[in-house]
Amino acid sequence: MPADPNILRLARLLLGLSQEDLAKDAGVSVRNLSRIEAGDADPLLSTIESVKLALEEHGIVFLGETETFGPGFRAPRALASGWTKQRATVARTREKRKNVKRKATSKQDAP
Repeated sequence: MPADPNILRLARLLLGLSQEDLAKDAGVSVRNLSRIEAGDADPLLSTIESVKLALEEHGIVFLGETETFGPGFRAPRALASGWTKQRATVARTREKRKNVKRKATSKQDAP
């Protein structure tokens, strides 16, 4: 189980959960969760396990450490497809802006 507070915090943020929501789901106090995420606490393994299980109920899959990589997690496909759609929208908007600027520049340069 990855006990790195950064992994727990990043998983929570990725899911869009507030500390209040995750603390409630995990059955821990907001103060305790805040201290865990900040790395200011030496929590009981049962507390970390409660937070981990609450995140897993939201679809997070924790990955153990390997020879090459440290511990991490995977996000639910639905969340990832949302990123893909959002990223595609941002890319299309950026391309439209470039095209508008090109047209404006070419009109100014025309004799």
